[in-house]
Amino acid sequence: MNPRKKSKAKDPFITRLRPYGAEILLGLLLLSGSALRMVDLTDPPLDFHPTRQFRGAVVARSIYYQLSPSGDPYIQQQAVSLRNSVSDLEPPILESIVALAYLVSGGETLWVARILTSLFWVLAAIPLYALARRFTAPAAALLCVAYYLFLPFGVLASRSFQPDPFMVAWLILAMYATYRWAETRLWTWALLAATSGGLAILIKAFAAYFVLGILAGVVLFALGLRRALRDRQVWAMAAVCIVPPALFYLLNAGSTSGGYIQNWIVALLPLAFQPSFYVLWVNMLAELLGVASLVAAFSGVLIAELRPRWLLLGAWVGYAVYGVTLPHQTTTHSYYHLFLVPLAALSIAPILHLIVQKVAQQTRLWRSAFVLVMSAALFLAAWSARSTLLGVDYRQEPPFWERVGAAVPIEGRTIGLVQAYGNLLSYYGWRQVELWPITGELALADLRGAQLQDFETFFMKRTAGMDFFLISSFSQLELQPNLAEYLESHFPIYSQGDGYLIYDLRTPLSGSA
Repeated sequence: MNPRKKSKAKDPFITRLRPYGAEILLGLLLLSGSALRMVDLTDPPLDFHPTRQFRGAVVARSIYYQLSPSGDPYIQQQAVSLRNSVSDLEPPILESIVALAYLVSGGETLWVARILTSLFWVLAAIPLYALARRFTAPAAALLCVAYYLFLPFGVLASRSFQPDPFMVAWLILAMYATYRWAETRLWTWALLAATSGGLAILIKAFAAYFVLGILAGVVLFALGLRRALRDRQVWAMAAVCIVPPALFYLLNAGSTSGGYIQNWIVALLPLAFQPSFYVLWVNMLAELLGVASLVAAFSGVLIAELRPRWLLLGAWVGYAVYGVTLPHQTTTHSYYHLFLVPLAALSIAPILHLIVQKVAQQTRLWRSAFVLVMSAALFLAAWSARSTLLGVDYRQEPPFWERVGAAVPIEGRTIGLVQAYGNLLSYYGWRQVELWPITGELALADLRGAQLQDFETFFMKRTAGMDFFLISSFSQLELQPNLAEYLESHFPIYSQGDGYLIYDLRTPLSGSA
């Protein structure tokens, strides 16, 4: 008997996973990934980009109070007013789902959002496995899913209250449906690919980079440019995918989106021409995914079969264009790279496939050793994520912001140097303040070509019409000594407490004209 065939017949990674073994292991991975994301469930969501998470919390609370009016009209009015203070960059789809969950559960429970985003992410592992299974062995596809579910960055980010995990879930489904369309050329898969891709773009407009890259890569492989331009399915996919979200953003968020594009893309695009930008970009990826994972992912793309190679290339090219056109966010906001978690997992799959094939040819002892090594790696990744989640307790934050909110005068207007763009104060303290720029914003203003002013002129312009100045971010105050000195020498203290300070701008100190 051929020794290779004999070895393959005993292969626990290919033969013995069928017909139900792979599905059982996939189910165990999904349950384990879900359980990991429930660690420290009720801790306030300050563990990952709290500015973005509490923006969603403020919006969801407003929707909830509109669906279930409060017995206190002031509370309802304040919830709506605070929601109007945040900009509309995308439709509040996730926030509306969370508000409905509040309604069903009988009250506003912030950690419900953590459960929902985790659920979306974990369920997306099913189409991810199905896609990896199209071009790898079952064991390689399961290892791909394990990477997706237990990478520490993915664990932390996927349970955050922001639209990105929801967007990535739809992108994974779009990738799978697009791949199946290339295999079958059926209208069913074409419409599913376009609908899921369009939903991803609607949830967050930046998904367009990835969706268009995926579609371009697969369509060019399946049809070539000339045939694609004449194909009705291709045009239908483009229309269903692009037109609805484009209409929404043009009709509902046109002015906001236009300002965002000008201030955050066009004005900051020169950063992409600086060599340091690419160093920072690579460092960010190495921190989030690991150097070994990056090398394996790029290598996996090169050795993949043609159809998955074009799919992966399209997605990576879309990501590259995305990173270059958003240079500031690329090097400062980790969640802007969240789609790389499933993309890297799929890119590594061809490497894992080769490893699985090689291991399958070994004796039972060495195959068992391989299973032990993979299990240990999975455990270490999960333990690292768990340790990060339990590493800091944020339960003292809500009472603090409630005290600050109570200290901010109701009468009069307040400007403040506060954390998280004031969203923590808005959510827990029920107070809205105008924002004094942090040092990072001042640096960005310089990059955008804003004219420099002497400090007093700048201060008078930013505080015009303001009655009080709140300080809660003392670390930022230390970085702005001009502000600290000017406030102390020109205005009396209105109120102060543990962790905050309020100056009265209405009554300047004598001799401080």
